[in-house]
Amino acid sequence: MHKSPHRNKLFQALLALTILLSPISPNPASATELENLVNENLYQENQYTENPQIAILLPLSGPFAPLGQALQEGFAHGFAQQIGPDLINHQYKIRFLDSEGSPETARTLIALLSSEGETVIAAGTPLNTTAWGASKACEEGGLPYLIVGADQNNLINEKSIFTFRLTQTQAADLEMLSAFIDAQEPKIQNLGIIYSESHCAIQQARRLRKFCADKNIDLAIWETYRSDGRNFYDLLNIIKERQPQLLFLATNPAAGKKLCQQGQRLEILPPLTIATPVNCIPTTSAETAPATQVANRILYPTPWPTPTDQEDLPLLENYLQAQGFAAAEVILEVLAKSPNQTSGEIVKTLETTTMTTVYGQISFSGPGQGHQNPLSWYLCSHNEDGTNQVIFPQPPGPDTSGSETETTTLETSSIATPDKTSQ
Repeated sequence: MHKSPHRNKLFQALLALTILLSPISPNPASATELENLVNENLYQENQYTENPQIAILLPLSGPFAPLGQALQEGFAHGFAQQIGPDLINHQYKIRFLDSEGSPETARTLIALLSSEGETVIAAGTPLNTTAWGASKACEEGGLPYLIVGADQNNLINEKSIFTFRLTQTQAADLEMLSAFIDAQEPKIQNLGIIYSESHCAIQQARRLRKFCADKNIDLAIWETYRSDGRNFYDLLNIIKERQPQLLFLATNPAAGKKLCQQGQRLEILPPLTIATPVNCIPTTSAETAPATQVANRILYPTPWPTPTDQEDLPLLENYLQAQGFAAAEVILEVLAKSPNQTSGEIVKTLETTTMTTVYGQISFSGPGQGHQNPLSWYLCSHNEDGTNQVIFPQPPGPDTSGSETETTTLETSSIATPDKTSQ
């Protein structure tokens, strides 16, 4: 990964943001610490009257700390990138708070922030359970709240008033896969699923099997990839014999790559082979960086297609950083357009905000959306030259946000269609 003069400028901007506005607490406050601050009257009633607070709740300690730290880096880059007259004039206090990955801690933090009355908007909590608790507390306390990272489908609904979600729902990947399958010619009539023995891989495989049944597609292969690899060649023979038009691999990246490479050598691997993620929760490990793990030309679903390496933006290393960066963009845009910064005004501004961020097009309102930003997953491929390519759907550019989404149909006519086989 290269370092450019621009990244040095970004570091200076981050430093300036820290010195001038003191936005980033080097020691994130836990719920207990924040409560102690209140009890010790360190949070005076008028302390932040001219310095409204933006609170970011993240798991910065405990088993989920890598998630929180990746998002924190994205938020910090995003806030630093937006330094300008609006930010300087408003003098926002940006503070990172440690939810500890605990729903109870998240609820306590939100309740304390709401009662203190100087936080104009909160964001974060990437885990579903903490996001659920925080969003309910925000609805009760009337605090505008932006969920970043959590994907549980029912976190946002038409009854949500103060809560918004920037990132995709849990069902977004299957919605994308459904549209991709519908776009194929000839029509996909059968598919296969090969999965590892881990609990998360089995869950994903069952989810794909239900998806297959809902779309009335025959299941030609339903096989386990043994952890010791003893059935490796048996799986290759099954693929050769049954010739599925589409093959899902719910395996760890190394196992899936080995199967794909051998299948390509034998010329038996379906052109439509998709390596799906098998993590129960998002992480920052290689398990969630399939672009460097999957075999060449094998498709993989991702919530964010490519890292950003534009001259005017930092190099964001993963989709978690991109989510935090985009959330910072949205927060500052909304607060700049809400001069009174009351809860009601911020909510109305969020509802009418449409903007392009590093994470895609942001829009929280529309028929049936209920404050849910309708982001899609993408299908990408890792090419022989080391580049990655978006296959489906083509992401809209800055000047094409209102245009129809282009689709890509991959050639499947060379695949022999076997007799329909259900298992």
